[in-house]
Amino acid sequence: MKKNFKKEVKTILALLLSLFSSGLMAQEMLFDLNGNPALSKYDSYLRSQQHSSRAVGDTLELPFFDDFSEPFSRLQTASDLYPNSDRWLDNKAYINNHMAINPKSQGVATFDGLDERGRAYGFGFSLATLSDSLTSKPINLVGAIDTVYLSFYYQAQGLGNAPESADILLMEFKDTAGVWSRVWEVEGYNLEDFKFNRVMLPVLGEEYLHAGFQFRFINYASRAGNVDHWHVDYIELDEARFLADTLINDVAFLGQTSIDNNGIVLNKTSSVLKEYNSMPWNHFKTDPAAFMGDSSYFAIRNNTYSSSPSGKYTMQIYDSNGTLIHTGVEAAPDVLPNIICGNEVNDCALTVGGVQDLLYDTVDFVLPTTVELSEDSMFFEVVHNINDLSDDVSTNDRTSDKQEFYNYYAYDDGTAEAAYGLGELENVGMVAVKYNIKKDDSLRGIQLYLNPVEFDVSSQPVNLAVWTGNEQPDVMVWQSADTNLYYTDQINYFYHYLLDTVLPVVDNIWIGWIQQPATNMKFSVGFDKRTDVSSNVYYNLGTTWNQSSIPGAIMIRPVVGQPYNWVGLDEQPTVQHIKVYPNPSTGDVYLEEAFSGQFRNAQITVYDISGRSVHSQTGYTGQLQLRHLNSGTYILRVDSNQGVFTERLVLQP
Repeated sequence: MKKNFKKEVKTILALLLSLFSSGLMAQEMLFDLNGNPALSKYDSYLRSQQHSSRAVGDTLELPFFDDFSEPFSRLQTASDLYPNSDRWLDNKAYINNHMAINPKSQGVATFDGLDERGRAYGFGFSLATLSDSLTSKPINLVGAIDTVYLSFYYQAQGLGNAPESADILLMEFKDTAGVWSRVWEVEGYNLEDFKFNRVMLPVLGEEYLHAGFQFRFINYASRAGNVDHWHVDYIELDEARFLADTLINDVAFLGQTSIDNNGIVLNKTSSVLKEYNSMPWNHFKTDPAAFMGDSSYFAIRNNTYSSSPSGKYTMQIYDSNGTLIHTGVEAAPDVLPNIICGNEVNDCALTVGGVQDLLYDTVDFVLPTTVELSEDSMFFEVVHNINDLSDDVSTNDRTSDKQEFYNYYAYDDGTAEAAYGLGELENVGMVAVKYNIKKDDSLRGIQLYLNPVEFDVSSQPVNLAVWTGNEQPDVMVWQSADTNLYYTDQINYFYHYLLDTVLPVVDNIWIGWIQQPATNMKFSVGFDKRTDVSSNVYYNLGTTWNQSSIPGAIMIRPVVGQPYNWVGLDEQPTVQHIKVYPNPSTGDVYLEEAFSGQFRNAQITVYDISGRSVHSQTGYTGQLQLRHLNSGTYILRVDSNQGVFTERLVLQP
């Protein structure tokens, strides 16, 4: 359904403002995020590896350019969430494709109040404080003429939290004496028109035209959470430029949150499924054609102000082995200059008598079930291409997304822009999300993202619950105990909860939580603003169920299927970390032992992101051979006489 997103966002912001100004009364509302779980995938050893690879040694030559689009032209790895170490020295900025609205091209660098691991520096840091930075490698400007300019685009807030006036974004240049000087800054503001603002800075003076010139972005933010957002895109440094050099010769795919010139949301989700972003593979296999959607949404922008470069548009689908299994119908419409458009509304090329169709209304393809990772797991790569373009940047002419099938249903896309909660309760509060189960099965667990809070709430009276019912939650069929919620990784952050009983499920079920009144308690769950399933979300403040009025998807998911083990489900504080190297790895993995033979008789298990065991062996004799596993992020668990050791492992081709 098409929505006027601008009007919708302003309505929500006004509602939230009135709620917060009068206190956290009992009412559904959105909270700021206090962390970024995507960045917690890096262990300390990988972090040190990244730092060591960012040595100042390499000096770059002009031109310098980065639009942060390359990681989103292919399937991403954990390292893609950080700036490219070929150009940048630090890794504090968050490289993503979902936080900004209408960037110049897919991918931006986001600045906030979190550290490299996605954790708040400290919940007490509420005042604007030096937070993130993005520092270029040294750039050789010796012999450069006096027409060197640095340009970039920036946006405040996006889908995140608006920076206040004191939460500035600034730019500094480094001179021959090694002194950093501030050359530009902007105060925080509330986003109104979804635009990215352009900045053009001259690099003048002998103190800067040297072999070791550097520039860096710095932001000031509340270091108490994932707040005070700035987004930066399309950074270019070169000579032979001038102040009015504003032309960009580039047609590009945009980020995952894009709004056309009429305020219509374009690419709400890249999923090729009709109802979900992800669903269990065993359920999909029962009737693939019935579960396929009409389109895999995308958005593009013609950044070229003076012409309409033509291009050939195709959709491609690859299986988990990287084999091309589908190429869509090719279309070659012109794209009008300075237009944001997409395949939902097909307004890229207005023609006499109507709109020229991009031929992307339908996927016109059913994903095959003849190839699979295992009986209950599969993924595909969905690619959109713009070929035969004569523009300046090629990495943003291709966009790639992963269509996953494991053992859970998900409306959300795995990325949160806010958190959903009920505020301060006077009565018992309940939240429930409806899922239509496509195959008779057993509910085994519940996944959710719990927004970190300042105080440990593991003993607070919050229960997970399951209801049956069609139009709204009706009969409660299961409820967790008060004290069985274990939090891992960060304070009050966890992924999985195993049910203490096998619960048969069919047709409609509702999963959610029951929350007792608690003073100063801000229990909230991750919220995906881009996928609107509010019609399937209900909340109860004591007497009746009410349909949610906030567009988006609460990040809570039902896990179904056969019994399985998941490292960290009931993870106790005694679990230790183990050094794994190299990490990322191509498959030959080594463990660091405290003494020779420490893990000779240990039970070693590797789990994928859905919690499924994909490799197990007894004993370690100097090397783990994991080349048979697909690229991706895994959890390695070692059960030994000295205790339980775990670490995240990234496998690459």
